[in-house]
Amino acid sequence: MYNSKTLLAAASVVVAMAAGAPFANAAPWDHHTPAHRDFVVHERVVEVLRAHHYRFAADPIFVSGHYVVKSFDRFGHTVFVEIDPYTGAFIGEFRV
Repeated sequence: MYNSKTLLAAASVVVAMAAGAPFANAAPWDHHTPAHRDFVVHERVVEVLRAHHYRFAADPIFVSGHYVVKSFDRFGHTVFVEIDPYTGAFIGEFRV
């Protein structure tokens, strides 16, 4: 009984494969490739800077996955501020 069930199951798999039924796809699936997402507009970047008490000195530029903006902090020091280009979130600042 067990052998006939195994033989029948194997035969049905062979017939389905010959008919072109979709089983496992041999093509690799790349989960790490990000889909195309729009960047936030520059006005949103300026709003985020003002909300964190920075004054922008130059237009935002795209550097290694972040918007980097040359700006002045509340004490007048020149700093570079990183902004997430997809959400507009404030990431941090660094001084030169």
